[in-house]
Amino acid sequence: MLTELTRPGLLREYHAETLIQSINVWGNVCDRDLNILVWNPTAERTSGYSREETVGHSQIWDWLYPDDEMRTSIKRLSSRVLVEDGIIQEVETQITCKDRSLKTIAWYSVPLVDGDDNVQGFITFGYDVTDRKIAERALQKAHNELHILYEIAALTSEVKDLNLIFERALDRILEATRSKGGIIHLWDEARGQMIAGTARDVDSACYPTDSLVRHAFDIGQPSFSSDLPGAQEGSHYLCVPMRAKGRVHGVISLLIDHPAQFSEDEITLLTSVADQIGIAVENAQLYEQSKQLAVSEDRRRLARDLHDSVTQSLYSLTLFAEAGQRLMRSGDHERVEKYLERLGKTAQDALREMRLLLYELRPLAFQSGKLTEALQQRLDAVERRAGLSAHLITSDLPPLSPKIEQGIYHIALEALNNVLKHSRSAVVTVTLTHNLSSLMLKVSDNGVGFAVEAALAQGGMGLSNMRERAEELGGMFGIDSSEQAGTQITVLLPLES
Repeated sequence: MLTELTRPGLLREYHAETLIQSINVWGNVCDRDLNILVWNPTAERTSGYSREETVGHSQIWDWLYPDDEMRTSIKRLSSRVLVEDGIIQEVETQITCKDRSLKTIAWYSVPLVDGDDNVQGFITFGYDVTDRKIAERALQKAHNELHILYEIAALTSEVKDLNLIFERALDRILEATRSKGGIIHLWDEARGQMIAGTARDVDSACYPTDSLVRHAFDIGQPSFSSDLPGAQEGSHYLCVPMRAKGRVHGVISLLIDHPAQFSEDEITLLTSVADQIGIAVENAQLYEQSKQLAVSEDRRRLARDLHDSVTQSLYSLTLFAEAGQRLMRSGDHERVEKYLERLGKTAQDALREMRLLLYELRPLAFQSGKLTEALQQRLDAVERRAGLSAHLITSDLPPLSPKIEQGIYHIALEALNNVLKHSRSAVVTVTLTHNLSSLMLKVSDNGVGFAVEAALAQGGMGLSNMRERAEELGGMFGIDSSEQAGTQITVLLPLES
């Protein structure tokens, strides 16, 4: 009878104990009351509990599973084997060993059945998978960290609005860290203080920037603080500086339950994320500086142009007027007429230059998809008001990429500027046509022309800029001009298929 098989002596007789004792995986045998009948050497080494401590009673389950809920779950599974005659397939549980260390065991249980098909107990085989679980958690942790860093890097590279970067980044950080709230402070160089920016579930008005945030800003390292005014009782803040190129640009603060909420690795990750956002702040500041420099450079260039052209033209007008007055008093009317003719031409040149400078000071905004309209607006705003007969010849254009539109527009502007400044032309024509494979721009005038090779060698008139723009777009640039025969600029660009 297998009712007697539950006795250790009969287990040995049926070689069951010998088998279980010899295998190099966890092995134990229990009766229906979960009393231990066999506890093999591997179970001893893994758990730290000896056979003498375990065989003959069920106390081991209280030791291995001190948590009531987990212990109840284990006993429920064991009952299923006994009552339903089922087999437990690989269940992973965490046990508490005798030395209080934690291990993860993957175990299988099969029932012991007597000749009458009655379940008298069960055998359990277990495998220590602690190292595997540690490796899996480490791999998952590394994956999560890389994913967060990738998301923040993609955000800072794709989004230009700094406030939007702060909002999305803070939301992602709070989600990843399970923090209760957060706030971002930026350093205001002009004011010499921290300025509260994006906040989530934090009252920025009650936030002690002078003590907490400024401390993290000054030391350039993460820091903790507790018992903040306006914060929930028992709440703490983790402050992480946002750095880039050796400078601290601000501080990210997270409202957390306890400083121990974050491990050292997690704080390192948060520091990397904060530094990524710091780079975005640095780039935004550099972009603003570059725009200011560009505006300053543009103003200096316009000032030079104003001095070199318009100012000189106006000075010439005064000279011609004074000379004409002297000749008029002397009665030399023939020479007066010549001076008046030169005065009129100089005034016309000055007017053209002024029209161009005013246009460059307040250029019309270029809108994608409206290349033809933008060119017509330029001709109406500058060339025609400067006294030129200006024409735009075009047909319905196919859809063009923003890059090609911008390139064509700026090449046309450069060419038209040259016409105004150098050609002494009365007529200018812009032609924009296409065929199945290419787009062609022509800007032609009937002015004085110039020696092309000499102009290219001197690098003047913006010719190299126009050529570079055309070549960047995969196209060709050509100039046809000779003295007193006018000039034609031709650009041929391939259409994107």
